[in-house]
Amino acid sequence: MHRPGRESAQGQVIVMMVVGFIAIIGAVALVIDGGNAVAHQRMTQNGADAAAEAGAVIMAERFAGATEPTAGWDATVQYAINQSAAANGVSVQAAYYTDICGIPLQSDGTAALNPDNTYDFAVAQRVGSGLPATSTSTPDCPSRTVGPAAGVLVMAHADVATYLAKVIGISTIGVSTQATAAAGYLQESCAANTGGSCAMLPIAIPVDIVSCQSQNNVVDMHSPWPVDGHTVSVIPLCTSGPGNVGWIDWTPPSGGTSELVNQITNPTNPAIALPSWQYVTSTGNVNSSDVESAIRAYDGQIVLVPQFDLTCNPGPGASPDSSQPAINTSPNYGCPPGDLGGNGSNQWYRMPSFAHLQLCISTDPDCHALGYDYGAYISGNNSAVCAASGATSCIVGKFESIISTGTIGAGFGGGQGYAKAVGVQLIK
Repeated sequence: MHRPGRESAQGQVIVMMVVGFIAIIGAVALVIDGGNAVAHQRMTQNGADAAAEAGAVIMAERFAGATEPTAGWDATVQYAINQSAAANGVSVQAAYYTDICGIPLQSDGTAALNPDNTYDFAVAQRVGSGLPATSTSTPDCPSRTVGPAAGVLVMAHADVATYLAKVIGISTIGVSTQATAAAGYLQESCAANTGGSCAMLPIAIPVDIVSCQSQNNVVDMHSPWPVDGHTVSVIPLCTSGPGNVGWIDWTPPSGGTSELVNQITNPTNPAIALPSWQYVTSTGNVNSSDVESAIRAYDGQIVLVPQFDLTCNPGPGASPDSSQPAINTSPNYGCPPGDLGGNGSNQWYRMPSFAHLQLCISTDPDCHALGYDYGAYISGNNSAVCAASGATSCIVGKFESIISTGTIGAGFGGGQGYAKAVGVQLIK
């Protein structure tokens, strides 16, 4: 006997089964494809991080005084970001310039912020549209006071293919992330075990090992100082000619020994890009017990010491501020033709690097075994101690490392140490 509505009930059951089956597929898809999307979220974030750091590296090169690329800094930053993103399988939706705090900047160098301090990307300067105008403000992250362009914020995207979700019409799941990296002056550039900032001493030493010959003139040994943190090096103070240790006057004109002592005790050096020319007012042996005492206050510590490879004398009476040679290319590196070298004091020294020098102290076994219980012997009567270098005065220590790129000295980016170097950090 036929019962009315039986087919209708069966049809409803089939529909419910299909709906249930789709729901089950959706739930499984949520677990499988959702989990896969979460995994790719991390991969996409890594790609965004790498792209932001690639752009910040170019900003660091700009800070370090590198020659501007033919394409310009802005185009080079954009290229670095895009190349890194492509290598990591992500696409760049947008990239913006930021200051060292990670705050987006407008084209005029001001903060791209809404009234509630959220980022206003509608007015932020995109990478590829030109660098923001240079700000002279000192950045302060808590107050949202922005400084010069120092980093990039990258928004990255990736489409993740689905497995089961295709059954319900979802073929891909979009994953978006963002990252910010900035370049700035690092607070410390000394070894972690030094316990504080390296002081930058106003002493320029040659990049190569030198000694003093019988007439007390400088002899270049054409071999770099050993940089191993173990070998004790004796840096001689010969005569006052070029090629010898130079005493730097950061604020010309010369202020004499008292100013030199003050600069050793309380370093106030300017920011120094590598390489650059710096003015040296006095060279050779100062024969000063006061200078010796000032340096000995750093015995056992790592200090930053400028290194030089060329001298330039652009003429008598030239103003250091107006005649500083511009760093170009070899062979003169900006020194006017005929002025390379020169004689006596009051010259420009080309400084391509800085050395981390650990001054000797009596408790250092390497130094003590050789009879060097102090880092400075420059009173003028130290022939016996400095005999290895043929000098009557010398500075003694161990070279820990060499910095040959970056900017050393005071600069924006935080930190209160005397020595700062350019670095790149992922900040968001």
